[in-house]
Amino acid sequence: MSQNDWHPADIVAAIRKKELTLKELSIQNGLAPRACGTAMHRPYEKPEAVIAKALGLHPKEIWPSRYHDDGSRRRFLHSKIVAKHSAKETREVKSVRDTKVSHCD
Repeated sequence: MSQNDWHPADIVAAIRKKELTLKELSIQNGLAPRACGTAMHRPYEKPEAVIAKALGLHPKEIWPSRYHDDGSRRRFLHSKIVAKHSAKETREVKSVRDTKVSHCD
């Protein structure tokens, strides 16, 4: 969490002033019950948008460390790891498929 990001307690307080809970927000928007709670401590795009909408803000106003100046989302290490892992699996599948094709000749 950056110094500029809202403190999780401030977000919860703002949501409660709207007579809602994070769990209710999650469920009302088709998310897992703990999704909005997870967004308090980790980047999680959909719940961030749900929370921001409930507060009448853009997610960048609540979590500026998670967004670029133009409002586009930053990529985080987890995203890079997932993308790298996916690319590795794709290469392995191609390798196995190519091996099977060469044995059929």
